[in-house]
Amino acid sequence: MKLSLLTVFKDLILYNLKYLGLILTFVCLAVTGQEFPPVTNFTPSEYGAGNQNWMISQGPDKKIFVANNSGLLQFDGEHWTLYKVPGETAVRSVRASGENIYTGAYMEFGYWRPNKNGRLQYFSLKDSISSGLIDGEQFWDIKEVEDYVIFQSHQRLYSFNKNSGKVTTLITARNITNLFRVRGKIYYQVAEEDLYVIEDGVGLNFISNEIIENRELVGLFPYSNDTMLAVTRDDGLFLISGNKWEPLKVENYPEEVSLFSAHYLNDGTLALGSIGEGLFIFDLNGSVRYHLSQPTLLNNTLLSVMEDEEGNIWGGLDNGIVVINKESPFRIFVDTFGKIGTVYGSEVVDGITYLGTNQGLYYKDAGSEGTYNLIAGTTGQVWSLNYINGVLYAGHDKGTFMVQGRNASLIWDGLGTWTVRPIGDGIIQGHYNGLSYLPDTLITAKAQYLQNFDLSVQNMVVENDSTLWISHYHRGIFRLTLEKDYSGVRTMENYGLNGKSELGPQIFQIEDEIYYSTEDIIYKFDRNSNKFTSSNELNELSEGNSRISGASRVLADGSWWTFGRDNLYYVTRDPFEQKFISRQVPLPLEYRNISKGFENISLVGKDKYLVGSNGGYIEFSVPLNKIPAGEILLSAVGTASQRENFEFKPLLNSELELGSNINNIIFLYGIPNYQALSKTEYIYRLKNYSSSWSGWSNSGTTRFENLPAGNYTFELKGRINDKETEILTYSFSIARPWYYNNLAFLSYFILFLLGLAGIHYSYRRRHKNIIKAREKNLRMKNLEAEQEIIRLQKEHLERDMAEKNGQLAASTMSIIKKNEFLSNLKDELKGAGDPDVKKVIKTIDRELREEDNWKMFKEAFKNADKEFFDKIKAKHPELTSNDLRLCAYLRLNLSSKEIAPLVNISVKSVEIKRYRLRKKMNLPREVNLTDYIMNL
Repeated sequence: MKLSLLTVFKDLILYNLKYLGLILTFVCLAVTGQEFPPVTNFTPSEYGAGNQNWMISQGPDKKIFVANNSGLLQFDGEHWTLYKVPGETAVRSVRASGENIYTGAYMEFGYWRPNKNGRLQYFSLKDSISSGLIDGEQFWDIKEVEDYVIFQSHQRLYSFNKNSGKVTTLITARNITNLFRVRGKIYYQVAEEDLYVIEDGVGLNFISNEIIENRELVGLFPYSNDTMLAVTRDDGLFLISGNKWEPLKVENYPEEVSLFSAHYLNDGTLALGSIGEGLFIFDLNGSVRYHLSQPTLLNNTLLSVMEDEEGNIWGGLDNGIVVINKESPFRIFVDTFGKIGTVYGSEVVDGITYLGTNQGLYYKDAGSEGTYNLIAGTTGQVWSLNYINGVLYAGHDKGTFMVQGRNASLIWDGLGTWTVRPIGDGIIQGHYNGLSYLPDTLITAKAQYLQNFDLSVQNMVVENDSTLWISHYHRGIFRLTLEKDYSGVRTMENYGLNGKSELGPQIFQIEDEIYYSTEDIIYKFDRNSNKFTSSNELNELSEGNSRISGASRVLADGSWWTFGRDNLYYVTRDPFEQKFISRQVPLPLEYRNISKGFENISLVGKDKYLVGSNGGYIEFSVPLNKIPAGEILLSAVGTASQRENFEFKPLLNSELELGSNINNIIFLYGIPNYQALSKTEYIYRLKNYSSSWSGWSNSGTTRFENLPAGNYTFELKGRINDKETEILTYSFSIARPWYYNNLAFLSYFILFLLGLAGIHYSYRRRHKNIIKAREKNLRMKNLEAEQEIIRLQKEHLERDMAEKNGQLAASTMSIIKKNEFLSNLKDELKGAGDPDVKKVIKTIDRELREEDNWKMFKEAFKNADKEFFDKIKAKHPELTSNDLRLCAYLRLNLSSKEIAPLVNISVKSVEIKRYRLRKKMNLPREVNLTDYIMNL
């Protein structure tokens, strides 16, 4: 039964152990006081794959490869990429070697190799086994020795010759539990059998199971001389010398913990990955350097442990991935559950570390891994810790405490103490509402407020026994001259504020010189002009620093510290050149976040510093010698048209030629930097598109869309902790579209010429049309002019005709009247017989003769209406001259009565003539004769 449980353990029981890890979280709280190196956790949602991570390896380019339940994970420091094996089964093992990344999975093993585009391509080796794989075979480990790669399943060991590509079945056994490589030899263990070594391709018994006593090994490492160190799952450590098996008793070794993975680190310590108890970093001299568990780790079960080139420890968890920056110069204490609070100050006195927090004053033995304990009576806000003349004072919301060992006494119960400084034979205290003086350090001594001063004093500098400088948030800098007995303030001079200061200035003193700092500028007091000036060496050194407040701290070693967004900045005096030198400590704000203006740092050992934060503190020593940099890597180049997915392109720096429609390009890049506190940033530009560099960004992706045709060079560089990498370049070109090539331009030229010809022809045609139109218009105007002339002539003729008609009518009426007069005269003269009268009558008859009247009328009528006679003759040729005469009279619209005198007949005779005329003309009865004649 034990054999089957050991075999099944890796496959099934770990799914349940992750819940056990959650229960054991609270057991791990006993190490609350331990400072850990920086730790980074990656959740499954962050790396985009399954929960369990069975093995981790690092390639020569520092990329990380992880055997994950969902496939092979690759990490370049910025981007996680998941590659699925055939069948999409879980990958159980991985080993990066040269260009190849070897993996083992369920019923599948082989290797991956990057293509020119940087994507990994898989080459399966399972078909190289002539007998085929055993049903259900999974590959749990991979080791490399010389030119061979050994794949281990529970049933077999396979050897892959890297030179020939041949796969050979080395070992077949019932239950191979583990595989090890020590000093160029391959060892493997078979459950309930022996520990074997492979010699000349054959598995030879190395240590019998009778000696091992069924202890399952999780690690086998070179130790001293020819000795090997064996790490068992549940039974501790053993030394193997030759084929001898001896227990190694090491004090404090966690024998009660069940282990699943182990790794012998380069510094001689052991990394032990447990089942449900987290990770132990164990020194073989008997000390546990670190014990990390939840909540520091995402999960308490470590399926694998690996050390990378920079000494970082990678843990493949049952749920996630963790990176521990073991070699980092920083150590972090995280108050996960808020037991300590925000750290506002710290001091190390007589082997005790004190923390002043917003919850009270805490202590623990310096260098120990014990918990922090609250000093009784100090609950509440501690603003500062001040070590003065061998005595530790705590500025507290309740007043001032004197700290002695693990006890503290309240020596001032005034309204809040910000800070304490030595002056004269005693101390001066800055309070919420003024200053007080304590004449000596005895507990029985009593302090008294200084008169004539009630401002809040958070920061102050004692220049001498009578002069005090303070900085006030709103009112600026004050210089106070104190009474000799410190009973009050004798004089007070306010220097105000220069420039911007959101949370007020902070006063400080370096080498007897008085300064104050704002977020932007550092001012130095000029004693000659009695003014503060920005023209000073300290301000010049600080230019360009991205400081986030005016907070300044001068420590006991003479260093001056200030706080930026990504770094701490400090200035010291160069002992050789006797000038200030500025340095920086890469410590991003998110790891030391605290209320603005309350940033703090303390000297807690030789060149050792402690920075308080709102969730614990960070310790480090200077100089920082173990912060690695790195080279920038181009992970992928993708191109696409506007409507297509990105296609990966070669990464080699040979110019990439893209089609005219492929004008979207994306670059993925990163620096394989796995230091949690090291900030990685990138800057880029695309030459021939933009001449200026972009701003620094932490994004490892750059995308350009809708680029015009042309030749481009993408330039990229990164920086870690202000150390810049070399510039990486990638050239590519986008072809001109078909309508921009030479043939197209020739076609355009021909079309242009044809267009010019067409335009010329069109212009000429249009010009002709314009001329024709103008000629037509001219003709029309001429015609209109002629018509106008005709109209005018017609009007003239009509006027002439009207005038002649008038004259004709007048002549006619004159004739009528004359004839009527003559007729009447004749009638009156007829009765007389006088010969003279008869002669007169003859004369009258001669005047009344019709022919004479008609001739005169006819001539006048023809002048008035020339065509009338022609028209009426044409229409009625049968008419006689007498008929025409009557028609002429009717044309003038003369009545029968008016016509009668003209023709010298009676009216009745005229009517008879009219009647006969109608007959000749065949006019209907309804047609009026006069109207008919007038309308001809």
